[in-house]
Amino acid sequence: MYKIMYAPRALQDLQGIKTYISESFGGDKAKNCVLELTKKVRQLERFPEEGRRLEEFLDYPTDYYYLFVKPDYIFYRIEGDTVRIIRILNEKQDFFQTLFGISSISEEGEEYWED
Repeated sequence: MYKIMYAPRALQDLQGIKTYISESFGGDKAKNCVLELTKKVRQLERFPEEGRRLEEFLDYPTDYYYLFVKPDYIFYRIEGDTVRIIRILNEKQDFFQTLFGISSISEEGEEYWED
């Protein structure tokens, strides 16, 4: 079984999600959303390649995988016997910019991301 490790930024992302949902929709909704995200992460202990490879959608070499738990993406890497959760970002965020410093929007305004 794989070990799950959260990067500090991923933990900050979870806290930000919890805070935002709690302030917008209440504490019970926030708790349920965080539980849903962490439950999906725990599945990676047994099935680390459950997610899709990010490089399938990017013309950029990367060893990142992602899972989509609407409306959030969980980005992670498999490092030996560890699954490292890198970031948890909302679907509205430009995660290419956040993760790699490149934009997912072309000069014509078209988005490259498909799922």
